[in-house]
Amino acid sequence: MKTTIPDAVANVFRYPRPRRQRRHGPRGYATYQSYKPWLRDEFRFQCAYCLCREVWEPNGADGFSVEHWEPQSAFPERGLEYENLLYACCMCNATRQDAPLPVKPHQSSLSDHLEFGEDAVLRAKTVQGASLVEICRLNRDSLVSFRRRLLRVLGVLAAQDHPKARTALQKILGFPDDLPDLGRRKPPGGNSRSAGIAESYFEKRQRGDLPEVY
Repeated sequence: MKTTIPDAVANVFRYPRPRRQRRHGPRGYATYQSYKPWLRDEFRFQCAYCLCREVWEPNGADGFSVEHWEPQSAFPERGLEYENLLYACCMCNATRQDAPLPVKPHQSSLSDHLEFGEDAVLRAKTVQGASLVEICRLNRDSLVSFRRRLLRVLGVLAAQDHPKARTALQKILGFPDDLPDLGRRKPPGGNSRSAGIAESYFEKRQRGDLPEVY
């Protein structure tokens, strides 16, 4: 189903359902940072925790990092396992540090544990959700203020029937320009889910199937 601008505005701070399935399976890189292009596509160019997007960050993808669900300090043997890697903004990553996570953002839907209220404050639906909010400080003042400002801007733009307003919404809610061409990448250990390349956002753009917003 095609995502419309009203749908994208309404769901901009809503954790995706159903459970996120891994689309890619690169193997064999010598550093975990080498998996970043794959994770960008895997996590829709947004932070697994706070849902902030690359297009909102002045430095784009440089404002995001590869995160380990099971921290390297405790599980060094999992440091290069793709299934153990997440995509997170640098602030959430730094805030979390090496604290154990009560839920697995890559294996379960955070919508089962968290939801945003109309006041842009993230509310926990479970004990695990409350713990994640505390660990990553997902209601830190600066983040809540940003969400509120963004929602106000989106509301004003969505209420206008003008081409410039639509263009602005497409910029705020659309995909980044530098989508990674994963088909050109050759992981040293191969790709256990090579069929996922065809569903990458770069390939969708090449086919003309990329939604204008999400």
